[in-house]
Amino acid sequence: MQEELRQDAVSIGKKLLAARQGHKMSLRELASTAEISASMLSQIETGKAYPSVRSLYKIAAALNVPLDYFFPSENGENSEASEAVLEPQDYTASKLREAMLSAGSDARVVGFDPVNKQEPVMQRDNRPLIELQSGIQWARLTTGAEPDAEFLEISYQPQAQSGKTMSSHSGREFGLVLEGELLVELAFESYVLGPGDSIIFDSTTPHRLSNTGETPMRALWVVLSRD
Repeated sequence: MQEELRQDAVSIGKKLLAARQGHKMSLRELASTAEISASMLSQIETGKAYPSVRSLYKIAAALNVPLDYFFPSENGENSEASEAVLEPQDYTASKLREAMLSAGSDARVVGFDPVNKQEPVMQRDNRPLIELQSGIQWARLTTGAEPDAEFLEISYQPQAQSGKTMSSHSGREFGLVLEGELLVELAFESYVLGPGDSIIFDSTTPHRLSNTGETPMRALWVVLSRD
């Protein structure tokens, strides 16, 4: 694990421990609620593993904290943990984990209506859409959370990037750029993708996605998890 990535993992682990203890939850209780193995959660908490974005969604939802709680704010200070505020709809704990609803935070879900998980079609207006203040959006393209897989439409505003440092996690990723330009950094290699270009890579390779162009970038993205 690279030094910067290791430091980020340690920082996330400390915040996770503080939030879990603040909610008076045991490690196994949180693991069960977030649907993550206790051993993986322990490794994240001790800074030995860097969590995937998908895992952080589940953990943040289970703890009722905004996703950005785990990352430094723009002024370098840590965000304070706060309880998520639900919209008037009747969200179950399962829907909360899936959509990571957090009103008033830097990560929020918009345009989300509960749908029948058995339906094969996800209507455009019903997509669970997560927006980050950094100019990134993730829209889930399935009516329910698929086991060990994510099918997403991702959008990056100009100069938006997935993180200040590269990240790595178990799994495999498939991407197809629809509009704009996407810079994909894989370890020591960099690839610039334009409309129609696609990429496949192992998520264990340190990676970062960025829009270095002057127009918004939109892509289809599939993540297969081996957690």
